[in-house]
Amino acid sequence: MITLDLDLAYLSSRYHIGSKALQQYQNMSIVDIMRKEAEKGNPAAAQFLIQILNNPEELERVLKLMDPKNRYLILMNMNENDLMMVMSFLEPEELILGLSIFNQDMLVELMQNMDNKALVAVVLNTMDINKFLKSIPEEYLNEFFTSDKIERTMIMEAMEKIDDDQLQKMMENFTGQPCYDDRDAILENMSKLSDDNFMRAIFSFEPKGKQQVISNMIKEKPELFEEFSAEALTYPFRTMQKEDILKSLSCLETKDMLPMVQDLPQDIMALIATQIDSKVFAEILCKDFAGVIAQCGIKG
Repeated sequence: MITLDLDLAYLSSRYHIGSKALQQYQNMSIVDIMRKEAEKGNPAAAQFLIQILNNPEELERVLKLMDPKNRYLILMNMNENDLMMVMSFLEPEELILGLSIFNQDMLVELMQNMDNKALVAVVLNTMDINKFLKSIPEEYLNEFFTSDKIERTMIMEAMEKIDDDQLQKMMENFTGQPCYDDRDAILENMSKLSDDNFMRAIFSFEPKGKQQVISNMIKEKPELFEEFSAEALTYPFRTMQKEDILKSLSCLETKDMLPMVQDLPQDIMALIATQIDSKVFAEILCKDFAGVIAQCGIKG
């Protein structure tokens, strides 16, 4: 049973239950109490279950859902899927407030559960593309080029707009020989390379050259930003303060942030979900959780 600290004076007056009887009913569920009262001929108690499941305002009052402790005790008896459903009714700022219990390292780890589209939105809410590209290790730049969404023609088009010196340095690194060719000659030579050698040449770019190529590709096709891994997209946040990370999340909707909490321990999920508005919670309980309501009783 879920024992709650209820408003006994309200129960007594609303359902015509004597105070002595209520004391005897301690550690009993509300439903069992009303059944016993109905057996005694109490008409208000006899209509309780029907009325309570169709009247969220009355349920809110009876279970004293205005008290966050009561909401938490009820939520602790829900499974992970039910808690996720409840949290979907939180406002974004409430979910962010719930996430504020975590330190900076844990927040970055939780962010990696979000899909890349949401992560890209967070990045762009914090910095521009070029600042992001300069802030991540070269290994993530290389990883970007290996995505199956990246076509050779896209890379070639992006290379047409980068600095001449970056093209020449790339060819020198690739061939091991000085390069005096102009842009057109270098691009012509690149177009004739096999796919394997083409990728070797791309990896031969210095970080600045890779950044320019990727920046040009994303400016042309913004959706390509999502081809970075979650680890790459969250990398710049590893050195940010927790408050700044939470501020960056403010651009998201609740549905975008829910993956951050889906694998948390049940007590932490329940704690975050406790922020739900008591009226909204009462509506959810009436609609989907008759069994949970039946478990709620008076604290002994």
